Amino acid sequence: MKKMKSVPLNDELYNYILEKFVPEDPVLEELIKETKESGFPMIQIAPEQGKFLYLVCKMINAQSALEIGTLTGYSGIFIARGLSDNGKLTTVDIKPEHIELAKKYFKKAGVENKIDAVVSEGLDYMKSAIEASKKYDLIFIDAEKINYPNYFELAFNLSHEGTILAFDNTLKHGNVVEDPGDDDNLRAIQKTNDLMATDGRVESLLLPIGDGITFGVVKI
Repeated sequence: MKKMKSVPLNDELYNYILEKFVPEDPVLEELIKETKESGFPMIQIAPEQGKFLYLVCKMINAQSALEIGTLTGYSGIFIARGLSDNGKLTTVDIKPEHIELAKKYFKKAGVENKIDAVVSEGLDYMKSAIEASKKYDLIFIDAEKINYPNYFELAFNLSHEGTILAFDNTLKHGNVVEDPGDDDNLRAIQKTNDLMATDGRVESLLLPIGDGITFGVVKI
């Protein structure tokens, strides 16, 4: 087993990174507060993951993005801010109450004109987008983990050469190296990591930020 060269993070180092590179945003802080008060699950991405997605969009001059799993709009705001001026994010969530609150904060963040928020089951939306011959520059998946392998396959039909694919929670709280036993979500994440690592249509890496993002560039 190889020895880790990365510097293990502690709270002090983590907060140093956030303070320097992801300063607090009043709109996002308010969004987090209302999400918690509304009783919604506090499962939005970490701030550094949001900044990463923002930078990726900037680096590739993304015009179009698809997000499966809106929750209350935290990640969507980062993505939309990173898109080109005339760019468009389509964000999809199965729960209308999530979309309703997300739209409130898209407006507060000044990105409502760059976002189409859709109430739909994620796989159904992707299939309809394939039928409509849509293509995206970035596809971010942060929905039910058991369907990650299905999202992986559908994503290629919505991609062009250079499309960025990103899957959240791919360290599964550090459990990704464990035997999944009867944990079907963990098994699906492990399978998705295997697919991203070995499928010849994509070059990828699991980045250890937040709960892990497996990130890849489509080659087809």
